[in-house]
Formats: sequence, structure tokens, C-alpha cells
Amino acid sequence: MQSERRPPSQPEPDEGAFAESRLVVERAENAWRRQVDSEEAAAPAPRATLWRILLLALAIAAIVFLLFQRLAEIG
Repeated sequence: MQSERRPPSQPEPDEGAFAESRLVVERAENAWRRQVDSEEAAAPAPRATLWRILLLALAIAAIVFLLFQRLAEIG
């Protein structure tokens, strides 16, 4: 007669451990939400925006200049 093979029983999860881990996650999430709620978004400064646009235009102009310079060398 063949003996029936039973899969090894898996240990039952500890409900206390689940509750404790859930509590830790909830506390961390609540702390994070309080921190985010107390923060204020910085208003963009018009002067900084102007500098960013100016530097972007300068970078694009330099790339176009170098592109045409390289094309002049090739052709």
C-alpha cells in the first residue's frame, strides 16, 4: 500500500505580527502626510525664470552654431 504524501504544512501567519506591521506602516504614512501638509510650494521667481529662458536660448544657439560649423567643415 502506498502512503499518501501530504505537502508539509506551512506555518500559520501570526496575526499579531500582521497587526504590528500594519500599525508601523500607518504611523509612517501619517507622519509623511503631516510633513507634506505642512510644506509650502515655493513661488517661482520671475528673475529665475528669465535666467532659465536666457540660458536655454544661449544653449540652443550654441548647438545650432556648432552644427553649422561642423557642416561647413564637412561640405
